[in-house]
Amino acid sequence: MDLTTLIGNIPSAVISLVVAVLICFMGYRLRKAGIMLAGALLGYTITHNIAVRYMAPSTALILALVIAVLLALMCSWLYDAGIFVLCGACGALFVSSLLEQFALIWWLELVILLAAFIAIGVLALQFVRPVLIIVTGLSGASSILSSLALLGLPLPGGNVRLVCALVLGLVGMAVQFTTTHGR
Repeated sequence: MDLTTLIGNIPSAVISLVVAVLICFMGYRLRKAGIMLAGALLGYTITHNIAVRYMAPSTALILALVIAVLLALMCSWLYDAGIFVLCGACGALFVSSLLEQFALIWWLELVILLAAFIAIGVLALQFVRPVLIIVTGLSGASSILSSLALLGLPLPGGNVRLVCALVLGLVGMAVQFTTTHGR
């Protein structure tokens, strides 16, 4: 069995779970990779969602991939921009998991997520380490629960799930605060 076959047999929920655990418990240590990944995902998602409306799907995909690479490199070279994007994206991801329980109009949800993205990104520029640890702990915990649900584990919903995410997030933050030092 070669590596390609092995990777092809791993369900995406397992990969998602591994990434979520890494984010929750090692988010600050992995900030440089996270910065590039967040920039790439943000660039790809926005570009593809807009470009696919005006271009052929294959052209939109190529353009989105090019923008993803360029934004990942920009976020890596410009550390502050990368911190803004990474923390803003993680914060918006966590807020998105909270908003799932409300039936909001799509544009209102978008406004709330954009406001969270900007507010948390700006806050992260002032307090890099603590904000990065808090948002990666919470968003990683929320993603862990989502990944476990995708794997078929019967998880509680509503407030019980929120409490589980908060407890798991606090454990992730505690691990990060005790194992990292620096700015």
